[in-house]
Amino acid sequence: MEEPLTALEALFRPRSVALVGASTTPGKIGSRIVDNLIDNGYTGRVLPINPRGGEVRGHQVYPDIASLPETAEVAYVLVPADAAVDAVRELGRAGTKAAIVAAAGFAEEGTDAGRAREAELARISAETGIRIVGPNCNGIYSATHSVSIGFNAAHGVRHRPGGVAVLSHSGAVFSTLMLRAREQGMGLSAFVSAGNECDLTVVDYLEHFAADEATTCISLIIDSVADGDRFRRAVAAAKANGKSVLALKLGTSETGASAAVAHSSRLAGSAAAYLAFMDHCGVGTVDTIEQLVAASVLIDTDVAVPARPRIGVLASSGGAGTIVADAAGRRGLELPPLSADSRRIIEERAPGALLENPVDLGGAQGRMNMPEILDLLAADAGVDVVVQYYHPTFTDELRAQLAGVYRASQEKSGKPHLLLAPGGVTEAERKLYDAAGIPVMRDTDVCVAALVAAGRAVAPAAPRDEASAGLRIMGQGVLDEVTSTRLLSDAGVPMAGMTVGRTPAEVTFAARQTGWPVVVKGVVDGVAHKSDLGLVVVGVTSEEQARKEADRLFGLGASAVTVQPQVEGDIEALAGIVSEPGLGHFVVFGLGGVYTEALSDVAMVPAEAGRDEIRAALARTRLGAVLRSPRRKSQDTLDGFADVLERLAAFARSAGPRLEAIDINPLLVRGDEIVGVDALVVLRQDAPGTPAA
Repeated sequence: MEEPLTALEALFRPRSVALVGASTTPGKIGSRIVDNLIDNGYTGRVLPINPRGGEVRGHQVYPDIASLPETAEVAYVLVPADAAVDAVRELGRAGTKAAIVAAAGFAEEGTDAGRAREAELARISAETGIRIVGPNCNGIYSATHSVSIGFNAAHGVRHRPGGVAVLSHSGAVFSTLMLRAREQGMGLSAFVSAGNECDLTVVDYLEHFAADEATTCISLIIDSVADGDRFRRAVAAAKANGKSVLALKLGTSETGASAAVAHSSRLAGSAAAYLAFMDHCGVGTVDTIEQLVAASVLIDTDVAVPARPRIGVLASSGGAGTIVADAAGRRGLELPPLSADSRRIIEERAPGALLENPVDLGGAQGRMNMPEILDLLAADAGVDVVVQYYHPTFTDELRAQLAGVYRASQEKSGKPHLLLAPGGVTEAERKLYDAAGIPVMRDTDVCVAALVAAGRAVAPAAPRDEASAGLRIMGQGVLDEVTSTRLLSDAGVPMAGMTVGRTPAEVTFAARQTGWPVVVKGVVDGVAHKSDLGLVVVGVTSEEQARKEADRLFGLGASAVTVQPQVEGDIEALAGIVSEPGLGHFVVFGLGGVYTEALSDVAMVPAEAGRDEIRAALARTRLGAVLRSPRRKSQDTLDGFADVLERLAAFARSAGPRLEAIDINPLLVRGDEIVGVDALVVLRQDAPGTPAA
């Protein structure tokens, strides 16, 4: 008796496949899907369906689903949208475990009719239990189980089996990706085109491959993530099983985001938020298909790249080594100096030799040969990965000797080696390096980006701080500055003192008691940017001026006027909270005032980030560099600023989904003191109010 399979198990290793819309006419797409399945070595039962009947590739073609001699475990539905909905309904009622719906004409077309069709597919899935891939996708591929169900050109090719599972919101990239994979020597465990995700999502596939024995690296090509918590748990499960996760985020530019919506009906989301979220989860991120393939190769190899690798570079010219060092520096990849032990060996064997990382072989002045220098670099305690900048050689014999030297060095050191060959290598050489388990890269920046991404992907995820006190806040929309300041002060965020006046006399008295100069602000319900409406007055220096401005502000509709001391600072910064659909809250921070837009110095971390992660992210910004500047009298301000960000994160976690945003701008730094001068808390408009705590 055959063992029962779950829907996702059946999807990637089905014992029978129905092909709805198969064709007996060679060259047609309906014929191609039959060819792709059979030519890739599928040994299960093939059940083509077409009203005309006949035979294709030795298999009987059935006129309809009802005529099938058995219930297909998986079905590929290659008929127009309306007919596809009917077919999935019939398949679901018959007990088919999973259906792949290739047709477009659903939510991605942006019409009511398309959205209704997609909603009906989701309803059918919920009602019958059939799981649905797509719609608007091109299929799946399992190199592990010799299953190719789809019409993409790459579905017609037998791909090298390996440990990389590619889960993609874009199906058309499959062919491009696999051409690059073939050149790079990447082995595939599986590919899935997720399409519109009316039922199964990339996170479902991620959970599946997190437990797949054949998979070592899960490479994502994604527009967005609908459930950040579930995604994080799936990544954690993958890491617990010894697997690494990479992600290529689509839609990181305004134009790209618009294209993502048109392509799949999903909003791309904030690029910065996604990068911060992925980093927090321990996912390595890349920018291109080339980088994704390269990073996947570095993970799915016998000698994998370690976490946060430090590289040693060997080249035959100082210029080549400098090119690699510059590329590494731009991406924060460390080239450590040679260790004291390495320097001692150099001094013993080649006194006066000019050898440093990156190592220029010419610096040995003929006193140490290339294998000796390579072994020394690979044995250095500070080097985790050896990058050899390859200069083409003249004979096959010499090329084979060099490949042997690199292989021996990798085996002896136990550290990954890779060949950076911008000029390329011969096919014979590539086979030698492939057999040795040494990746060959052709692009310097791709090589460096891949090392960074792979190093992040194999590192542990950042610790999460999920403590929450269940703060209750009354109201919705933009809270006034008085309420916002009180809430933040109660949460431990340092805010400038504030007195509230309800009459001009109260305002004048408060100003006198505060001490000149003061800042007065009108409080108007629902107004976020008071300066634009003339509701903020700085530099008030007398009772007469205070009364005059109070009269004016009340005349503009202010329900109250606040009085604060006019605070000056050495550094003008900003901090706050933003919400990203699906991902949750993020703490944002950076240089404020005129620097905000000019320098684009705004960074973010998830609100669940722990203190170490917050501090490290702050230190990487221009703001962090200023806070740590040796010219500043106080050297503890970075930690103090991190404390403020940590309290903001705790406030966001405690407030929960009711919180939309927080804006503290400016947040002034003066010596050791950090103080917020202006703040707004924004609650979701659709959230019911509860009493403030």
